[in-house]
Amino acid sequence: MREDWKIIVKNMPRYEENNTHQEGNNEPHYSKRWVTYLILIPIVILMVIFGIFFFAAFLALFSIVAVGFGLRFWWLRRKLIKSMSSDNATGTVDTADTVEGEYVIVDEDQVAETEERKNKKD
Repeated sequence: MREDWKIIVKNMPRYEENNTHQEGNNEPHYSKRWVTYLILIPIVILMVIFGIFFFAAFLALFSIVAVGFGLRFWWLRRKLIKSMSSDNATGTVDTADTVEGEYVIVDEDQVAETEERKNKKD
């Protein structure tokens, strides 16, 4: 039974070709392919044009959103820097800030002498 189906499937294209010629259709078999191509070529061109159009629209929307987010982050960063600089101007000292000024290195002996002087005065 399987061999019969293999024979039928194998001979099907020949059968179709013979029937089209016998029905009075003198057109060669490949002309149907050309008609298909002639119909598909404009459709493919239109699809490519629509694809380019939608890609350009998507790219424009994406760039507008990206610029919007960039401006928002810039604005927040600007406000943060501004608030940090105003905090420093009001007198609050951040641990990362440096303080400049003169200093003196004190030895342990000097500390002991000043303590003795204070004790004698009392």
